Amino acid sequence: MRRDLLIAELLSEIRIALLEDGKLTELWIDVPNRERRVGAIYVGTVKRIVQGINAAFLDIGLGQDAFLHFSDVAETTGEQIRWEESEEEASAESSAAPVRQQTRATKANGKSKAYPVFRTRRSGKVVIPLEVGQRLLVQVVRDAYGQKGVRVTTRVIIPGHYFVLAPFESGVGISQKITEEEERQRLRRTVRSVLPAEYGCIVRTAAQHQPVEVLQRELRWLVEQWRRLERQARAARRPQQVRPEDPLHIEALREFLSPELERILVDSRPLYREIRQYLQRIAPEMLPRLELYTDKEPLFDRFGIEAEVAKLYQRRIELPGGGSLVIDHTEAMTVIDVNTGRGIADPQQEINALRTNLEAAREIARQVRLRDIGGIILVDFIDLQQEKHRQMVYEELKRELARDHAKTVVYPMTHLGMLPFTRQRIGRSMLEKLTEPCPTCQGNGRVYVGAVIVNSIERWLRNFRTHAREWRVLLVVHPRIAEELTRGLFSRRLRFMLRYRLWLRIRPDVRMPMDQFRCFSLRRGRDITEEYRS
Repeated sequence: MRRDLLIAELLSEIRIALLEDGKLTELWIDVPNRERRVGAIYVGTVKRIVQGINAAFLDIGLGQDAFLHFSDVAETTGEQIRWEESEEEASAESSAAPVRQQTRATKANGKSKAYPVFRTRRSGKVVIPLEVGQRLLVQVVRDAYGQKGVRVTTRVIIPGHYFVLAPFESGVGISQKITEEEERQRLRRTVRSVLPAEYGCIVRTAAQHQPVEVLQRELRWLVEQWRRLERQARAARRPQQVRPEDPLHIEALREFLSPELERILVDSRPLYREIRQYLQRIAPEMLPRLELYTDKEPLFDRFGIEAEVAKLYQRRIELPGGGSLVIDHTEAMTVIDVNTGRGIADPQQEINALRTNLEAAREIARQVRLRDIGGIILVDFIDLQQEKHRQMVYEELKRELARDHAKTVVYPMTHLGMLPFTRQRIGRSMLEKLTEPCPTCQGNGRVYVGAVIVNSIERWLRNFRTHAREWRVLLVVHPRIAEELTRGLFSRRLRFMLRYRLWLRIRPDVRMPMDQFRCFSLRRGRDITEEYRS
């Protein structure tokens, strides 16, 4: 399978697209004005322990408490879960000493403290060494969504391209996709030749058949990153972030860099230089596949991605055979309805239903990846009478979802055609990222956030300057968007004019919908919006 990675930058947004055999399968957007927190590491303080829901709530300096479920508390035998040192220990620390200490019994008034208990089917009764006021080093594993705060874990990790360093673990895990026993043993020996005995790590699939020197170099780099984080954590005197998540384009490279990746196209020189430095360190053999895109036509337009992106916000998706999908979001789950079309290719109803369902299964797997839909997803397929046909649809959906980087669990289809599956929820879905509740209908509908409309205007201006022989434009927008464009001394309007070398006049109009804009040529005196739309 041929893969291409496209990285495009606007003034306030980075967008990353993964193409598989020329078809868009992944879209990542670095949302403006919203910090990415998944993977970030914080020093936090336990504020409340709620035994009834097997969880603790932590202050990590975000204004909203973080959620720590007992199952996300590390259970390494003989190790203290909490991150805490006395002033004497802190002053005597060496750069090589990890932020950990042995478990020791704590007593109050001669009695042992009563720690919360967590019961599991596998381990039975597990004592969780947490107490109010305790300081912990935690990592965000799921972003805030709806009314829920971020979810954190004490199993802190430092991800790399070939390895994931786990300082509070002690074992070495190897990707199940590495099946050769001799290679697994080689990788295990390589890890133990560099990694301190009290550290653990996960060997990623990309490490397979890599030279020992390359692997050892990344392991040393990860250990140094961890020790630097330790020093920052010890210096922290209040709940705060001590390590941010890597930039989106670096995370995308970690996720998608593989021999199947044919090209990495970047339309920004600063990002190109940053990615080049990253590849020189971890995968120099991929440098010939990195290209700086310099054509006048926008990168996403060249590959037809803009039209695909526009479809992400549509409720109805048409299928090639004439059927369609309808996607609805509720508080608890996402519901997808599969509908037949007018085109009837076979006189037998069962065969037509099977064909439409198989098409729908492939498109559903693609849409949940593109829209980054997480949680419970319920699909209402067209009813099938034969069990073997229901099994075929189940297997097709399961096979397509296996290509997803997020974890999925698929359940068999019922006699009513209902098929539930779950997909790992890491952050907000694309709908939540790029839209906000409508102020008019109090949240029953949604409108684009202002920054999304501003980015659409920027793409229009870039396309206009690429093809037009004039430079004066009147932009008519909703007053809220006009405010977004003109706010501040160095406003977006001013930056647009400097970057694209044009004169931009803005006219607010309350009759203009918030998600639309119109552009007029001041020289020709007419509407030219559609003429230069991407």
